[in-house]
Amino acid sequence: MIQVANTIISEDIIDNEFVCNLTSCKGACCIEGDAGAPVEETELRIMKRIYPEVEPYLTDEGRAAIEAQGVYVKGEDGEW
Repeated sequence: MIQVANTIISEDIIDNEFVCNLTSCKGACCIEGDAGAPVEETELRIMKRIYPEVEPYLTDEGRAAIEAQGVYVKGEDGEW
């Protein structure tokens, strides 16, 4: 464990980069969470650019939600 100020952090962060494992989770955090996976501001432009490549794999419901809300939304907590 590593202590940074008043926060204890697992040493796993040194070896393990955060990456969604869709094969394992099947999108659980995006479905069960309040607003989906968090997105960095730098990723917003990328999401817009790659949407045409992702769109064929979405459900009709998913495409309709993106058409109504956009490729990304800002949550009540201010996070994308």
